Amino acid sequence: MTSLASKQNSFVGKIKETNLPTKWIAPKKPPFREDILQDKISKEKTLNHHRQQLLDRYEKEKLKNTFKKQLCVEMLKDGYHKSFRELDFILKLQIQDRYRVGSEHPVWDRPLLDNEHEKLEYLCNKLTDAESSERTNEFKKVYINYSDLANYFLLKDDPWLSDYFFEKCLNIVQDKSHNLDDQFLAEAHSNLGLAHERQTTDYTAKSEKVRESYLNAMEHFQECYNLSNGKDWFFLNRSKAFTKNQVENLHKIRYQYAEDHLKNLESPTIFVDACIHLQRIFRIIADRYSPIAQEKIDLLTKAYQVCKSSFIGSLEGHASFLLGDAYTENKDLDTALACYKNYFDISKRDKDEENFGIASEAIAKCHEKMGQIDKSIEYLEKYLKDAKKMDKQFSRACNCLANIYNAMGKYEQAAAYSKKAFDNSRQLNLNDQLENNRVLVGLAKAHANLKYFNMNVEIASRKTITNILTWKYEPELEEVLKDVQDDQKIE
Repeated sequence: MTSLASKQNSFVGKIKETNLPTKWIAPKKPPFREDILQDKISKEKTLNHHRQQLLDRYEKEKLKNTFKKQLCVEMLKDGYHKSFRELDFILKLQIQDRYRVGSEHPVWDRPLLDNEHEKLEYLCNKLTDAESSERTNEFKKVYINYSDLANYFLLKDDPWLSDYFFEKCLNIVQDKSHNLDDQFLAEAHSNLGLAHERQTTDYTAKSEKVRESYLNAMEHFQECYNLSNGKDWFFLNRSKAFTKNQVENLHKIRYQYAEDHLKNLESPTIFVDACIHLQRIFRIIADRYSPIAQEKIDLLTKAYQVCKSSFIGSLEGHASFLLGDAYTENKDLDTALACYKNYFDISKRDKDEENFGIASEAIAKCHEKMGQIDKSIEYLEKYLKDAKKMDKQFSRACNCLANIYNAMGKYEQAAAYSKKAFDNSRQLNLNDQLENNRVLVGLAKAHANLKYFNMNVEIASRKTITNILTWKYEPELEEVLKDVQDDQKIE
């Protein structure tokens, strides 16, 4: 027993004496078997292949076809043959339009519809919806689908396609067998009138083509005006087909050619909309394409009547002002004065200070041309008493009075009013008028000092020469020129 215990103790001591490693050593990994991995991958591929469903003939063709071809196949498959023919016509029309304008036109650089998948898909969906509605004799929906297409491509800056669908809308409504309300007919005429007006901005169009576009626009707006007169019709609500931002953009496009104070009109009736556009077209044709005075007066008279029926005071007043200018050019000052007074009354009624000043100035100038200088001065001075000094029209009225006094030879009074106009424009920071008023002040002062300057030159004494030199060095010392001998003073 003692010998066994001694052996065990000696064995333990030997274990403790061995030098064991201080860190743990991980066991070695088995060698990498690439053949096992490849076998596993091939088995997974086989399982995935068995899980997939087999593609039929139609699905295989779908993967091979282009986007345009696939849309056409689906249209024909669903029986929309009319939509397919129209789509094919539109795609050919785009190519013809590109070659018509030439390679230097921006239209040439735009991608074809074949390559614009979003537009192409929207076009196909709306065409098929329109054809479905036509089969069930729901022509109102047909009109709405074509109208949505026209407005969509108007937002996408494709006017050629927008104009095409606006014309389609008019053709649908004009077909009496469809029994659509005159409200849709009025809206279609209005949209097509704007389309013709937009064509005038094409810089490649010849002058005769531009004139023809304005005349076509006038005809459509005239039809819209006649149809909607006395009716409380509104345009179709676009909030379902377009987002809020898109609706706002359509509103901006619709009134891009309108006067600034009319661009923010909210939900005008179709009749008011027709008045805004028709009077503008009348004015453009009268200004650009009516060399005969009477023809111009006739067009501006029509514009005034349209504006008057719109019950928009600023529109009626401005039309009356332009009509007065036309009569002034035709030397019919009595009728022109009546037009200006009407403009004056409208501006006073609406408390429109800016137009009130313009009307006062126009009446004063008309009286001046008629030889009634006293009435002209009376109108302007009456306006200056009522007008605010910190106003743009105040400067114009002062300048007008200065011009009248200049013509009458009352140069000192003219200089005083020119100085008022200059000071007012400087206080208001009217940079567009500041330099002009500065020149007018200089002219008025020059006229006022002309007699005194001539008198000093004629006397030619040492004192008068000194007066002239002093005034030359310091122009503000105008009193120096008046300091002549008592017997030579100007009476």
